[in-house]
Order: sequence, then C-alpha cells, then structure tokens
Amino acid sequence: MKPFVTLPLLFALVSLVPLGLACAPTSGGKKVYYATGKGAVTPDGLHRVKWEPFEATFVKPGAKLGNYDSVILEEVTISYARPPHRYAMPGMSDGMDDNFALSSSATQHMKEYFQKAFAKELSGSDQFKVVEAPGPNVLRISGNIVNLQITAPPQSAMLNPDESVYTSSPGSMTLVLDADDSLTGEPLVRVGERSEIGDSMGQFYESNPVSNAGAVRQLFDNWARRLRQELDQFKSLPEIPTD
Repeated sequence: MKPFVTLPLLFALVSLVPLGLACAPTSGGKKVYYATGKGAVTPDGLHRVKWEPFEATFVKPGAKLGNYDSVILEEVTISYARPPHRYAMPGMSDGMDDNFALSSSATQHMKEYFQKAFAKELSGSDQFKVVEAPGPNVLRISGNIVNLQITAPPQSAMLNPDESVYTSSPGSMTLVLDADDSLTGEPLVRVGERSEIGDSMGQFYESNPVSNAGAVRQLFDNWARRLRQELDQFKSLPEIPTD
C-alpha cells in the first residue's frame, strides 16, 4: 500500500472549519461547489467540495470518473488516537479519555468486516465491479481508520472478566478513504468522517465482543453504502469541473 497523507491533513479532512464556496457548473447542468480558503486544497492537488454524503470530500478537478468501471480494494489500515491501555486498572478514569487496546484477533476481525462490507456493497453496484488486479479503468480504494479510540474496556482488558460494562458507544474512529487511479496512483477522490461506534439511536447496551462487533459492522455497512453513492454521483458527471 502506498504511503498515506500526513496526520495534519487527516485532521483537516474532518475539520468543520467554515469555508467559502465557489461554484463550478458541469456540462450536464449540475454544480460542484468548491471550498475556498485555508485547507481547501491538499498538498497532492485535491480540492475540497461541498458534496454529500460524507462529512468531508476532496476531488481532483478535471478528473473523469466515468472512465472507470472497476475497483480494487486495499486492506484497511488501523491506528489509534494515542498509545492505548492494555488493561483497565483500578482507579482509572472513566469517559472520553479512556483508550483501550483491541486484541490482535479483534483487530483482524475489524479488518475483515471492513473488507467484506465494501466488497459486498461495491460488487452490487451497476457502475462498478470488484476486481483483483489494477488496470486502466480500475480505481484503487484505500481505507484508513485513524484516531481509533476504544473507551469501553474490552473483556480481555478487564481485571474481572465477569464484570459487565454498559455503554451507548464503546468508542469512535475516523475513516479516510482514497480512490486513486490503480496504474498511476493519481489521487482522484478522498473522503473523511469521524463517527461514534454504537447503536444509531444512542441506546445503552452491554459492551461485549458480540454486540460491539455488530456495531462495527453496522458502521462499516453504512460507510460502504455511502461510498458507493459518492462514486456513482461523481461517475455520472462527464468531468469534474475545474474551479
């Protein structure tokens, strides 16, 4: 996997700092609103746009996503917000400052959930098919989970494994997705968003491997569905307009 963008850029991706907007109409009558001001353009030439469904979207002006009909999925990378605790110690503070380490098996399962969610969603698209090798019409999708924070101690971290923990969210994570040309590596689309893990209605539940895995799957399914929507929208444009 190619080296990813720097951490300052990751923070800029999900920043909600108000930005000015400049409109660029497409030949089909649709409009792309480019952000202006600080953080509007990345070092690798992507421009931020006001575009749903992700919190932050960057695109390559002039790119023609309609030329692509296939995607290849890279294995997702995972990194913590800061070095996590291995065990829940007596007297440790509760709340948002807690940050626990997932076991190696839980981390691997998370990667597998991610891969399956995105492969399933993109393979169901009428616009793209999932392939195994790069090519001239293939987008490379690279997923990166950064600033992972697990605030509810996993059972493996509990000094008393029979103790129950109830939470509305066992943690949070930031997703950054890159869609690049699979042959040249040219960046074309980048999206970013930070989300809580947990019940979408904010209901409390017992934090355990089964329920937390279900919450992670739900989040990944949601992100995969929205990435498909994002790519389909850009593909429908004859060309992403220059600003």
